[in-house]
Amino acid sequence: MKIAIQVMVTPYTHEDLDTAIHIAEAALKKGHEVTIFLFADSVLAINKNVKPIRTDRNIPQEMKELAEKGVHIEICGICMDYRGITTDMIIEGSRPSGLPELAKLFAEYDRFISLMA
Repeated sequence: MKIAIQVMVTPYTHEDLDTAIHIAEAALKKGHEVTIFLFADSVLAINKNVKPIRTDRNIPQEMKELAEKGVHIEICGICMDYRGITTDMIIEGSRPSGLPELAKLFAEYDRFISLMA
């Protein structure tokens, strides 16, 4: 099964991205193909320059590890530009994309989960 997860809110203010990460990990263990599409403020989750405090989770690192396990990480390019994130700032395994790619997820994937605070 192909599962797409869209996240729209900031990574450290809400737990939507944590939920997406847990769903993606569980789906991978079951053998499913997973894509996470980061839209709006959630694009901040792939900024490898984020330095969380010791007791907090390192979401960019968690996203990188998901990409290494085979999760496709798509990032809204316009959202990146709006927030000042450049391609040299994004984690390995993620790629800027856009609304055409998001529409393709709707059309071609079996399940689409949208997390929006």
